[in-house]
Amino acid sequence: MFINLDKENTVPLYEQLYQDIKKKILNEHLASDVKLPSKRQLSEDLSVSMTTVERAYNLLVDENMIYTKKKSGHYVMPTETLQTQDKILSAIKMPEKSESVLPLGEVDTSIVQNDVIKQLSAAVFADISLLNSGSKSGEAALKEAVREYLYVNRGVQCRTEQIFIGPSTEHLLEQVLYLLGYPKITLEDPGYPTVKNVLERLNIPYDTAPVERDGINVEKVKELNNKLTHITPSHQFPSGAVMSLNKRIKLLNAVSERDSYLIEDDYDSEFRYTGRPLSSLQGLDQNDRTIYMNTFSKSIYPSLRIAVMILPPELAEKYYKSGLSCNVSRQMQHIVARFISGGYLVRHINRIRKFYGEKMRKTVSELKKYYPEVEIGGEHTGMHFVLRVPGADLRHAAQKHRIICMSAYSSAEDFKDRILVGIGGKSAEEIVAILGEFLGEL
Repeated sequence: MFINLDKENTVPLYEQLYQDIKKKILNEHLASDVKLPSKRQLSEDLSVSMTTVERAYNLLVDENMIYTKKKSGHYVMPTETLQTQDKILSAIKMPEKSESVLPLGEVDTSIVQNDVIKQLSAAVFADISLLNSGSKSGEAALKEAVREYLYVNRGVQCRTEQIFIGPSTEHLLEQVLYLLGYPKITLEDPGYPTVKNVLERLNIPYDTAPVERDGINVEKVKELNNKLTHITPSHQFPSGAVMSLNKRIKLLNAVSERDSYLIEDDYDSEFRYTGRPLSSLQGLDQNDRTIYMNTFSKSIYPSLRIAVMILPPELAEKYYKSGLSCNVSRQMQHIVARFISGGYLVRHINRIRKFYGEKMRKTVSELKKYYPEVEIGGEHTGMHFVLRVPGADLRHAAQKHRIICMSAYSSAEDFKDRILVGIGGKSAEEIVAILGEFLGEL
């Protein structure tokens, strides 16, 4: 039996031998019930060890490709034949993606408390009790830490049992849609593109309501009368508008009267640079019509992949009965739980709020100094601001310079004179330089 082994190849010899015999059997080069050479004979013929031949034969036996007869040797197992050539692996077409030079989702990694994360990780991964499955809705330690943190810092009021963990707000949104029977939903315009992507992927219809200077148009929400409305009231994405207290109360009254729900995405709430962050809508809600969502992507770091959701009691009970799960490792949940309960998160947020606040002020000050004709908004909260050039159509220039035009997040063309500037991944000097090159062409 001719077998060609390449002793210079990184693939072990026993693996090469196994694959060669297997291929000969499948292509009928070795017929059913044909006796194979003895291990000693094949070892001598190929100048390999007996162990190499034995390992190859054992693999073939395990796959039922050959069988043994006592005191006789190894024989080819009768099997279905496979007429085949070496498999050709087709190239996969990946969509072209142009990353923005001033992206909205990045953080400055120089201020992430990586040493603390390492220390907490070592302690958590040493706990062997966490190797078994935990609660499907999330770890109790993380839920309790989140409850205390959100109560003190965001005015959120709930029981621990109302808190649910997930890898992202996108994942949690899909769970909410499932719990509510995939209802038609009202979105802000301009609004968060990830929400639209989820709805379009699930073939769920949606309407849009315009965002005004102090938040979503409540009269339009009433008129649409959908079961669910998604809002970002603390720092509207992408306009940066902060919903006024008066409008918050009107919106809560509207959804309560219509037996509908709000999703409050509180994604950027910690980053308010002037005055204390506004309390959550959920904390104002006396009728359990608000579904609260937040993530640790900005406050700790994006690749952490942990988000939280607080459901009204009725929907919380439905969650537990549904069999839904959080899909986040127990270890990562306990690392974040310790990060919060140990006081690291509060100290970290105070530190990064000051850091990003100074970066925002420096960037905006430089831009106003050198480009007095531009208008800047949304700079008092969050990790991005809006830069407007009145009367200009910035779409082409923004695409050329890989900067995000605000019109990409709206169904209307009202925002073609505005771009979105993320401050997380670049220094103030770099941001001003990039924008200076962009504005210099206009």
